[in-house]
This record gives sequence, C-alpha cells and structure tokens, in this order.
Amino acid sequence: MLPNTTKPHKYFTELAKTHGPLMSLKLGSITAFVVSNTTLAQQVLLKNHDVFSTLYDLDAIQAHDHEKFSIGPLPASSPKWKVLRKIYNTRLLSDKMLEQMQNHRYRELEKLLCYVKECSQANIFVDVGQTVYDVSFNMLFDEIVDMRLKSRKDQVQRLGLYNDLLDVIFDVMEEQRDNISQDQLHHLLLDLLGAGKDTTSKTMEWAMAELLRNPIILRKLQEEIDGVMGKDNSTTILESHISKLPYLQAIVKETLRLHPSAPLLLPRKVEKDVEIDGFQLSKGAMLIINAWAIGRDPKTWFDPDSFIPDRFLGSEVSMQSQFNKLFTFGGGKKICPGISLATNMISLVLGNLIKSYDWKLDDVGELKQVLDMDDYYGITIKKAKSLRAIPIKRSS
Repeated sequence: MLPNTTKPHKYFTELAKTHGPLMSLKLGSITAFVVSNTTLAQQVLLKNHDVFSTLYDLDAIQAHDHEKFSIGPLPASSPKWKVLRKIYNTRLLSDKMLEQMQNHRYRELEKLLCYVKECSQANIFVDVGQTVYDVSFNMLFDEIVDMRLKSRKDQVQRLGLYNDLLDVIFDVMEEQRDNISQDQLHHLLLDLLGAGKDTTSKTMEWAMAELLRNPIILRKLQEEIDGVMGKDNSTTILESHISKLPYLQAIVKETLRLHPSAPLLLPRKVEKDVEIDGFQLSKGAMLIINAWAIGRDPKTWFDPDSFIPDRFLGSEVSMQSQFNKLFTFGGGKKICPGISLATNMISLVLGNLIKSYDWKLDDVGELKQVLDMDDYYGITIKKAKSLRAIPIKRSS
C-alpha cells in the first residue's frame, strides 16, 4: 500500500532519490520495477523493446476484450498489432492524411476562435481546459458513427475527399475487411479518442497556465508570432507556419517535459528474465516508466523544476525521435503513433490563443490559487484547479 496514493508519480520520484533510478516495489501481490531516469528508460524501451513492448494485464483494458483488438495492449509481435500499426502509420496518421484533413481542423479552430472572441467582447472567462477539450474532440470526430455511415453514400466522399478522420477509418475498414471488422472499429475509435482528446486539452491548459505565470516568456512568444504573422488580428496561424515559430515549439516541448499527460505512461510487462544495469528483472513483473521524474531529472536538465523553453532552442531533441531525452510519448515499438498530430494541434491552438489575446485571470484575488500548478493524478494528469481566464483582445 502506497502512503501517498493520490500522487504516485511524485511519491516514486521521492523514493528514487533514496533508492536509485531503478527500484523494485511490492504493490500488493504484484512485483513492480520503476524506472526514473533517461539512461535506464532508453535501455528498457529502446535497446530491449522486445522484452518490454507488451502492456501489463490491467482489468480496465480487458473490458469488452479490448486487449485483443487495441494497438496498445496487443504484443508488438502479434500479426494483428502489425496490421494496426501499419494502418496508423500509412493511413490514419500519415503526413499525407493529416494534410488532407487540415481543412476540418481549421474549421474547428475557427469555431474556437469565434467562441473566444464572444467571451472577450462580453468580458467573461474561458474555461481553457474544457474549451480545448471540446475542440480536440471535434477535430477528431464531429458526428456519430451511424450518421456518418449513411453519409458515405455521397458521391463526393467516394472520390476520396475526406471530411475528417472518421471517413478515413471507414475507407480503411473497406480496404482491410479481412483484418478490421465493424466490431473492431469500436476499439479503434476508443484508442484514438482516449489517446487524443484528453491528453491534448490537458497539455494546452498546462501550457497556458505556465505562460500566465511567466509573463516575460508570454511576451517573447507574442513577439515571435508578430514577427512571422504581423499584428493583424484577422490572420490565423496555420500548421504551415509552425515550423517558422521555434519558440512556440519550444514552449510545447517544455510543457510536455514538465507536465507529461501520462506521468507513469502505461505499465508494461516483463516478458522474460532480463538484466538491466546490474539488476535482475523477473519475468511477469510490472514495469513502470516514471516520465514525470525523467522530465525533472537534475542530472539531465538544468534547473529542472523551472519553465525554461529556451533550453530547447537550437536543440535536436524532437518529439518524433526515439533517441532523445523525453519519453512523454513512450518509446520503442510502442511509441505513440500520433506524435505529429498531437504536437501540431497543441501548437496550432496555443499559438492562435496567444496571438490575438492577452489573458486576465477570472479572479485576481485568487491569483495564487488559480495558477496553482498542483496536479490531480489519473490515467492522464490535470491541473487540480481548472484555469479560467478572460481573453482581452490585443491591439493591432
């Protein structure tokens, strides 16, 4: 039994300071090994990925046989996993497909910006996390499955013009009839929704909170955006502009370093006895990667608890590279296939919210409480107190 069960990521981090970056714990009847630094994470996730590529058997994942059809729980050696991974990489989340679906994301972004504009004009607050959560959902799916199946009869969609990711999924189902059934579609949707909308919105909320706590960094970001986009509030940052905004990218990376959406990732199973850094890890044990501790390791990061986006400027550290110092998206064969989509969505929304507006806290009298960076642990990590702020239109 853990003495601090509400924040296991922080408890494990404190234990590692005494017992080292690779610890063996007894969680009830389960033997668990906890990895808390970059070097060991690279050893288990990259160099020994075959031993640690299977997720641990969790009751929640086994509901409705999800473990038999989901890309997460399926072993990397499974033929079904290989089919699903190929579908993700070549169809659902390929660069070509994400580019084809840009217009849908822009439509949802426009809805968000219209809502923020209305709040600004009425001088009312925006619940940042909840608002972005709604947009993240709509950027992935905007209608229920049955309605979309009926709309597939439209000749325009038969010509391969996609409205959103759901259209692509239905095409993949038709092409992969032997591998993907309609029943399996539900598991595919669950993977996409579970991994996408909640993690993106929470990261956005953390990023906004960090910027409001650090006005100098916020101003520097606005200056970068103004330099690229100009001060005309009628212009919108598009995904093609993100590569020209290195400080915006650095802020996203720094947010993910300090506030990984899944601080302990998903626990993995040790598939066979293996030695790591002189420690013997036994077959069948649980492996936990403490991404929260890795992102704050003082041996890797200077002033690790401070929000310093400049540390990533001119750096080769990329979210899409497995050989880096961050494990926010996992690593090895089971690295998240949606890295590009996630980082682009966060950059796109954050950049536009900062470009056109300054932000005033809902209740200045509760400044410390509103910007309290305490977190609430779950499958994803979120701010203990939601960020609510009033958008103030910037002068052109």
